[in-house]
Amino acid sequence: MQLNVSELLRALQIMERNVSVTLMYSGLRVPQFRLLEQITTQGSATVTDLSKALGITRATTSVQVNELLRSGIIAMEESEVDRRSFHLHLTELGANKLKVARSDLAVMQQKLERHFGPQLVECLNHFTREMGKHKSSSQMGNRS
Repeated sequence: MQLNVSELLRALQIMERNVSVTLMYSGLRVPQFRLLEQITTQGSATVTDLSKALGITRATTSVQVNELLRSGIIAMEESEVDRRSFHLHLTELGANKLKVARSDLAVMQQKLERHFGPQLVECLNHFTREMGKHKSSSQMGNRS
């Protein structure tokens, strides 16, 4: 059976749109949510840490971080070890927004499970875990 790449991309687009709409109520956009999740996972993080973990450029990460700093969603502290390094962490506002986002996404998951069945949600989780192991495009899609 051949993978229908066009349909896969269309489904991903629909899923991202649904996630975007769901996150709207928390006041977060998808890139902001990803940053907050990563900061929470790491406890605190530098821009470089976030950039590497999320697979986006340091410049893009810096733009997103500055927006979250201005909004009071995250805060920055100078590293005690290296004065040139700054660690980012969630503020109370950021933690509250993330809590709302997670709650709303849990409702979205329940709707997906009701509509498509829990097996499909588990397959999607498996797919994302496996894809995460192969972050580099050089591991897939090349003619080697």
